[in-house]
Amino acid sequence: LMIICLLPVSSAFQEHFLEVIQNQEFMLLPTAEIVKLLSSDEINVPDEETIFKALMMWVRHDVQHRQQDLGVLLAFIRLPLLPPQMFSDDLECQKLLMEAMKYHLLPERRPMFQSPRTKPRKSTVGALYAVGGMDATKGSTTVEKYDLRTNTWVQVGAMNGRRLQFGVAVIDNKLYVVGGRDGLKTSNMVECYNPINKVWSTMPPMSTHRHGLGECSPNHFHN
Repeated sequence: LMIICLLPVSSAFQEHFLEVIQNQEFMLLPTAEIVKLLSSDEINVPDEETIFKALMMWVRHDVQHRQQDLGVLLAFIRLPLLPPQMFSDDLECQKLLMEAMKYHLLPERRPMFQSPRTKPRKSTVGALYAVGGMDATKGSTTVEKYDLRTNTWVQVGAMNGRRLQFGVAVIDNKLYVVGGRDGLKTSNMVECYNPINKVWSTMPPMSTHRHGLGECSPNHFHN
């Protein structure tokens, strides 16, 4: 159970933004607190679209009184970072929309359009994992994750056995560890790690034992 104080906008609020916007208290925040939130670089979101949708959800909760503030609030949304299909023909926001259109339609001139609204927030998009390898004397089973926001490594799991020179690929946000060797023999094992529930699953083995291999996932090659 996560309990976060929503008044005022705090670091916990920004760190757990995706959970907070599901809370009824978010809908009751005053306009001044929404402005503080939208103007922050520290919101932990995957993209600007998430923030835009949260703002629209907040406005729709009390359209009669909040619609008049929408023009002001949209000034804090980084519209150039939104997908072009989300833009509307709202005359009140025409200036901001034109800025965004230039940013998308003239990519070679983007350096000329740099502004606080074209700077991505410090979101956590994806993660860096270190899997297995060697510790001081022998093979390791650990899985560590690098937290970009705190600049720290944390241990998040362990493989089912010690392995060296295996391959790792990412498919559908899951880590697949393939082959490798345990120090004595080469393996044909395939394991899948789900970062959400921190569970390893054993997959069907390869027909050939391999170590020192590379893996290929859609649009990516992994050594």
